Amino acid sequence: MGASLSKEIDKLREKKVTELELIDKGIDDLPNNIGTIETLKKLNLSKNNLKRLPPAIGNLKNLTLLNLFNNSLRELPHEITQLVNLESMNLSINKLKALPRGFGSFNHLYFLDVSYNSITELTTQIGLISTLKELHISFNELTELPVELSRCSELEVINASHNKILELPSEFSKLPKLKLLNITGNKLSFIPPDYGQLTKIEKIDFSKNPDIHKSLDQHAIRGPEVLIKYLKSDEYQSIYYSETKKPRPVGLTSSSENTTIPQNTTTTTTTTTTTSKPEEEEEESSVPYH
Repeated sequence: MGASLSKEIDKLREKKVTELELIDKGIDDLPNNIGTIETLKKLNLSKNNLKRLPPAIGNLKNLTLLNLFNNSLRELPHEITQLVNLESMNLSINKLKALPRGFGSFNHLYFLDVSYNSITELTTQIGLISTLKELHISFNELTELPVELSRCSELEVINASHNKILELPSEFSKLPKLKLLNITGNKLSFIPPDYGQLTKIEKIDFSKNPDIHKSLDQHAIRGPEVLIKYLKSDEYQSIYYSETKKPRPVGLTSSSENTTIPQNTTTTTTTTTTTSKPEEEEEESSVPYH
């Protein structure tokens, strides 16, 4: 199909098309002249057999949407980072093991889906994407999430389910707009107490983490508001710092460690907390592509 597709692309360039959909066409190689359609704003190449992308893809400077869902990509060319006007990028269901250097160069990207790949490490440069609102990285081989992700102050959704994550960065508590944190199916034992500061959170899903502390599970079934309160409680902080052996932050002292309490002071213990068990997550990410 290569030669005929190349001729078709030449015709599309002359027409100055802004949208191109080549879905489920059996394409295994994208011609280099794809980069000549500089008017393109939306490119959908989902459900093909692409194993690589030509470096010329970087010439599509006006592209705002790139859908490469369900291909066979093993790596991405560095030139993809030149698509600085991208707003939505779907790379799910491929064979990627890493994201290219310079991946933090996207100035307008708000949606990124790299689910169902074989990524073992998420580049720290993702923290440079200040516009990012949704990050979907489920079903990969991650053992940790980079602390730098906490710099993405617009983040509302993190879906990191079904990886091998052992611990979450406490710095994620600084994400002011985070609403959904899906970490089901990992290897967590605890949630950092700092997550009690997530004022916008609507759901924290840590089901199917076999080693999760039983007190978190017990509070989780009572809803997210209960969970957040429990994460703030002296009870949970005592458990967390005792069992993880992490140093307790200076100035943070559990009420149980206070030896004297003024007689005219009433102490209250908050023992509420966690998230309701999640609905089954969709096996295939869905993004509105027009």
